[in-house]
Amino acid sequence: MKKIFLFLIFFTIVFAGCVRNSSKDEFGIFHDLEKTISVAEKSDKKILLVFTKLESGGFNETLVNQVLHAQDYQEKIGAEFETCQIDFSKEDFSPQKKSAKKTKAQTERDMNTTVIYGVETPPTVMILSPQGYVISSITYLSCINVQEFSNIIEVEREKIDAMEKMVAAVKNAEGIEKISAIDLLYENTHANYRYQLRKLCDEVVRSDKKNESGLVGKYLLARASTEAMDCYLARKPEKAAECYIKYVRSKFLSVEEKQRCYYAAAYITGNERPSVTVSEKILGYLDSLVKLDSETPLAKQAQFLAERQQKILERQKEAEAQNNEEAQQ
Repeated sequence: MKKIFLFLIFFTIVFAGCVRNSSKDEFGIFHDLEKTISVAEKSDKKILLVFTKLESGGFNETLVNQVLHAQDYQEKIGAEFETCQIDFSKEDFSPQKKSAKKTKAQTERDMNTTVIYGVETPPTVMILSPQGYVISSITYLSCINVQEFSNIIEVEREKIDAMEKMVAAVKNAEGIEKISAIDLLYENTHANYRYQLRKLCDEVVRSDKKNESGLVGKYLLARASTEAMDCYLARKPEKAAECYIKYVRSKFLSVEEKQRCYYAAAYITGNERPSVTVSEKILGYLDSLVKLDSETPLAKQAQFLAERQQKILERQKEAEAQNNEEAQQ
């Protein structure tokens, strides 16, 4: 989670000022993912989400000028895919085209999209389902025309077909069978991209009131993870730990799942600025974890971490007392 937050700060600084129109441009390319998903779900087309930084030149320029803007791009790609390009070049900032409020909103959406999809180095091409679920992520390979680009996409055909079957199974199933289909899709989605499945995770919790599937605890934890991410995206990291703690009271969580909640809360709190208060919070979470069952592997790890954190707390208290003494002199 700390890594995600650092990426958020990084992209805020480096990529600030990205603004694009939400409709298609003259080349048939979208520049707003929310709009792209809305259209793709209706047309049942998959999505190519393309992250670029044109001011860096090189592969970024080649991908845009010789592929996305080529005359035959829509002819060869458009029948199967909607394309959304998000560019982070500083010169693309054009406040004259929109109100300041709209500019800020668009910039925020693009920045959040970058963080959620875990993009570090443009150009990156991501293949998504019409709903925005990640099928594959491609760190861009050099190609000079649409056909070579199409060949790169075709290498991922097996993954594309597998995702289509799983999404179709979710759509066509009902009841417990649908929950099983969602779980299969969830398990076959890389952990870094499960945020995009949040609506399906919520559907499991909402539809299985009696936990007949035995999976409600699992998806409450998934919900906690997405809610914690939302806190980071909203720049409220201090609230992220509570996203896990509030689910500890759920009767659907096993002891192990409750321990994982406390462990996540302790880990997240550890990313805050060190202080006596922070250390005491961490120790409280770890202590609660161990009290649930002191014999689990996670409890053993928590005990080790608690011993180390206790030493840190003692040093912090000593430093705090010394500072107070010096302030009174």
